[in-house]
Amino acid sequence: MPPALNALSAPPDGPCAPRPAANDEPSRLDRQRRDLILRAVPAGFGVSQRAMLLAGRARADARAVLARQCAMYLMHVVFSMPLTLVAALFRKDRTTVAHACQRIEERREAPVFDAFLHDLELAVSALDSAIQLRTKHEHKRERQDEAPRRDFLQGEGEPW
Repeated sequence: MPPALNALSAPPDGPCAPRPAANDEPSRLDRQRRDLILRAVPAGFGVSQRAMLLAGRARADARAVLARQCAMYLMHVVFSMPLTLVAALFRKDRTTVAHACQRIEERREAPVFDAFLHDLELAVSALDSAIQLRTKHEHKRERQDEAPRRDFLQGEGEPW
């Protein structure tokens, strides 16, 4: 697992670390979608995943901060995740995610940025659909492999 993803998988540190509500515990699918976003968004912005996750308020980090805000926005918009769940997945406060979404919505007023973000939304959605379809087929194949086989030519089982 890349170090940046591993940092998000680690348990929160300290007494002030954000904790998800009981009903907002991230599922395996939620974490897979976060990981998908964490691969697609930095590539779109030309920043490293590590820089995006560790970026602070420094001027040099502006592109990485914007990429992280877009990642949180896409989690909320593309996957219809509540802000509290996005916050838990990114180990941020819900108000931080709300601020990020507001900033991105404001930036969407610019046609070039809006077109870029629209393309990123489509790419993430398409990749997620492909992953879910593959997962569905893998589970179906596993169930078929576990099902008892009947050899109709040898007279075992019913042909219907």
